[in-house]
Amino acid sequence: MESPQHSTTPMPSTVQPRELSRLAALLRYEILDTPEDSAFDDFTALAAQMCDTPIALISLVDDRRQWFKSRVGLDVSETPREISFCTYTIAGEEIFEVPDTLQDPRFCNNPLVLGDPQIRFYAGAPLTTPDGYNLGTLCVIDRQPRRLSAEQRDILERLGRQVIRLFEQQLLAHRHAEQAALQQAILDSASSAVLVTRPDGVVTSVNPTAERLLGYSEQALVGHPLTAALFRPEALQRRALLLSSELQMPLEADFSVLTAPLHRGRRDMSEWRLRHQNGNEVPVLLGVSAIHDEQEHLRGYLVNAYDLAYQEQLQLRLQQIAAQVPGMLFQFHWRADGPSCFPYVSEGVEQIYGLSPGQLAGSFAPIVGRVHGPDRSALLISIRKAASELTPWHSEHRVEHPRKGLIWVEARATPLQQADGTVLWHGFVTDITARKAEQLELDKQQEMNRRLLEALSEAVIACDAEGNLTLFNEKAKQWHGADVAPLSPSEWARHYRLYRADGVTPLEPEEIPLRRALNGEHVIDHEMVLLSNGAPRHVLSNADPLYTSDGQRMGAVVVLHDITERKRIERLQREFISTVSHELRTPLTSITGALALICSNVMGEVPESMHELLEIAQQNSQRLSALIDDLLDMDKLHAGKMRFDMLEQALQPQLELALRSNGSYAERHGVQLHLGACPAVSVTVDAMRLQQVLSNLLSNAAKFSPAGERVDLSARVSDGKVRVSVRDQGPGISDEFRARVFQKFAQADSSDSRQQGGTGLGLAISKELIEHMGGQIGFESEPGQGACFWFELPIQGQAKESP
Repeated sequence: MESPQHSTTPMPSTVQPRELSRLAALLRYEILDTPEDSAFDDFTALAAQMCDTPIALISLVDDRRQWFKSRVGLDVSETPREISFCTYTIAGEEIFEVPDTLQDPRFCNNPLVLGDPQIRFYAGAPLTTPDGYNLGTLCVIDRQPRRLSAEQRDILERLGRQVIRLFEQQLLAHRHAEQAALQQAILDSASSAVLVTRPDGVVTSVNPTAERLLGYSEQALVGHPLTAALFRPEALQRRALLLSSELQMPLEADFSVLTAPLHRGRRDMSEWRLRHQNGNEVPVLLGVSAIHDEQEHLRGYLVNAYDLAYQEQLQLRLQQIAAQVPGMLFQFHWRADGPSCFPYVSEGVEQIYGLSPGQLAGSFAPIVGRVHGPDRSALLISIRKAASELTPWHSEHRVEHPRKGLIWVEARATPLQQADGTVLWHGFVTDITARKAEQLELDKQQEMNRRLLEALSEAVIACDAEGNLTLFNEKAKQWHGADVAPLSPSEWARHYRLYRADGVTPLEPEEIPLRRALNGEHVIDHEMVLLSNGAPRHVLSNADPLYTSDGQRMGAVVVLHDITERKRIERLQREFISTVSHELRTPLTSITGALALICSNVMGEVPESMHELLEIAQQNSQRLSALIDDLLDMDKLHAGKMRFDMLEQALQPQLELALRSNGSYAERHGVQLHLGACPAVSVTVDAMRLQQVLSNLLSNAAKFSPAGERVDLSARVSDGKVRVSVRDQGPGISDEFRARVFQKFAQADSSDSRQQGGTGLGLAISKELIEHMGGQIGFESEPGQGACFWFELPIQGQAKESP
């Protein structure tokens, strides 16, 4: 509690050599300013009861105040350190007691002595950490002068040590949560589907990526054999026959097809077509890894399924463990040559040993009888040794509890020599079964974490909240040709040779995915290049921030997936398409021109029987010409060779021109084009490219609208941009096609869409053109209710927002 502001006796010095270390130890426990906790309230209530005082506090002293973690009989939650009783207590190693504050010159003028709460008695036991730092006190206060009995002093000391044990337990639980958070974040950031099975192949866990990839919910898969749920029987049969011949052993067409190579020391990555929930097949690259515990016993299998078209993040939910630690207080009278007994045992003895206090009043034997046989001899030796040397006693041993079975307990006590040569012990015993289990689970988590990291085909890198790199898995070391280095985030790009997707421009420090995640951003599929042993490696990065259980940022993690081979295949495809398109353009132009001349009767009257064939040939040559033009446009856009003549243009004339240019096409489909509201604004665009985008959107809308309907073209201003919208009354866009609308060669898969034809490049080109002109493009649609495609461009000058 508080001490006088105008005392004639100086306060203990707060500028001691160990004070900074003590404050650091206090902060390490992360308990200051935490909410009330009934586990601590039990100790203050017990201290007040055992010492017969109206007030009891658990007080923690920092550099400027003392803060009460638990309090009985007092309303305030903290007081300044400079007037603190507890400052005197933490300066020593034993109980600090003031029998009568009015008779003590250090406290007689204290306002809390002279006024409310009228403190006349104070006794505090320091809360000492295992490494010797006093964090605060467990203190009792009375409004009457008094002294603690020897037994009360001993109980107060033991209670104080019990409070420290509770600090330790909460700190350990916090560390467990941090470890679980790291493991969870690593799994969440991986980009493959993961299924975990028992040794017999029955599914026990499925991550959300697998649910999205395969269409099944976790409940639909868990408890079912993996191969029966997802694999075609005929595919399993074919693979079983192949492996039987290769491995020279008979194989059934079941889960053993996937695991047999592992038993021969091979870890294969093989292509499969898994059964989707909707009946379709999903092509995947499948990898299977065995999961062993620390005794190398097989616990199950980790099945990674990599979507050959799209890869998403790996998630695997892991569980956290928390436990409460019960305990008992005791006074033990040790006689080397006679019967030993317990003069005092708290009710907690039933939780620890399954005994009542009465059973221990005259004998030590019932306790010894509960101790696990193999631990009994070592326990008795440690008691005799501590009694003879009068040194603090500590023991961890097992107890055979009649209800709980075999449990672990921790006992601590201090022996005091008595006048008759006997030894009186005061101590406590706590059930640490949960802590032992937590430690075992933590070890398993760490081992599982290590094995999981090595099983992944992705590189995993993590850093702490200060930006210090803390983790490179084996794949990250291989790709970078280096391990974790003590570097600041500003040096990561240079040291590890990180570049943008072009492979030429070095990444700026703030562009690095791990740095962005450290700043709180969730990064998805960021493409970049790293130089691996002198060769460029293209990777997709997924990064997430890491948080502690109480929401504090503790670092970040990034998972890198190698897409070098995919980029090489894409480059070959682009080169092939570009070459073919250029080679076809010249002869196709001649064919198209010749057909146009023939169909227009320039070369003479065409027989009626040939009209239909010539018109079909002309239409298809025009479609092929449009496809080649689109392919060449895509090639120019990708190569950065398309020229943009950016000029300020009034928007409305451009929209009117687009309607006139596409009117005849709409008429052929029985559709009317209509220009709605358009604000008087100007935009900086390439007019020809803008007309190309408008033509793509209007022709699509006309093509998919029922005959007799109307396509509306309109514009409105918002937030300094103008949004141009093309709305049709067609069938809308299906849910399964929405994600692919702006991809190259993407077309809806329904028969209606196929009948309409098209290259599947128009929207992809429109997206590239709009983005090159500084805008963005998107759509809104509900199946069966039409679609609205829009693009936004920055406006020049000021314009009022459209209603």
